[in-house]
Amino acid sequence: MKKLLVATCTDWPNLPANVLPMVNLLEEKGIKVTVSPWQSSVAADYILPLCTWDYAQTPMAFSEWLADMNKHGCQTVNPVTLMQWNMHKSYLQEIASWGIDVIPTQVMPQINAEKLRELALSIYQQTQQHIVVLKPLIGQSGQSVQKWDCLSSELPHLECYQNGLVIQPYIQAIEHYGETSLIYFNGVFSHAVKRQPPAGEWRANSAYGVQIHTVVPSQQALDLATALLDKLPHTPIYARVDGTDILADNRFLLNELEVIEPALYLHTNQLASERFANVLLEMMGVSKNKNY
Repeated sequence: MKKLLVATCTDWPNLPANVLPMVNLLEEKGIKVTVSPWQSSVAADYILPLCTWDYAQTPMAFSEWLADMNKHGCQTVNPVTLMQWNMHKSYLQEIASWGIDVIPTQVMPQINAEKLRELALSIYQQTQQHIVVLKPLIGQSGQSVQKWDCLSSELPHLECYQNGLVIQPYIQAIEHYGETSLIYFNGVFSHAVKRQPPAGEWRANSAYGVQIHTVVPSQQALDLATALLDKLPHTPIYARVDGTDILADNRFLLNELEVIEPALYLHTNQLASERFANVLLEMMGVSKNKNY
């Protein structure tokens, strides 16, 4: 019997309800599924770290856990090297070098106020946008994300960026058009949702009251996501591509690629749970439930 660990975390040890149908489909095919916080280091043949929603608090420990479990014969669903690369938002700079349309990103591994202003001003010169967004270099769920006017004499609060930060221009289109999330299983598009912030909000994260709607993504979004996944060294079994349609310029601007613990919104599409279960079964060498 193949064993799959769906890793959660100590703060949120239980699976969300929308993942349970996928787990049930795996168990119907004889997979032994265990749900446990990653901090418990439960052994399994395969590890799906889909709900490790606290790893940004102890990123080194999490990275070492992934590597150690892999070393001891526990295969992660997405490759460890791909997830470790994805942990640091500096990956956006590398993606931009591939010719993908990415939100301009500057990286500051060590906090330095003078360097921060210098990098922010370079974004201003590039985009003519003096409002910038600061994010932790390793972060989750919009935590410690803030706006800052880089032409202001005042500095933002920097104590929350001990592991470094990234600086990006403020994209006002997110207020109006939200953020589109495209979900892929083994490189194949499955479904998409629009994450719409409430009036007066600009962060498209669940902690800030976003509304989730199913959506048919634009052709620009589909083209960008396909080009991006094609350029990765490994095709992820699951991935979420986040971006914003810049309608005035007929473009889709990449905000994030997530291959560790993204919300996959399985409940928003009738076939999503089965699609995900089937690619996992195929990876584990078990026959699929049925064609979809």
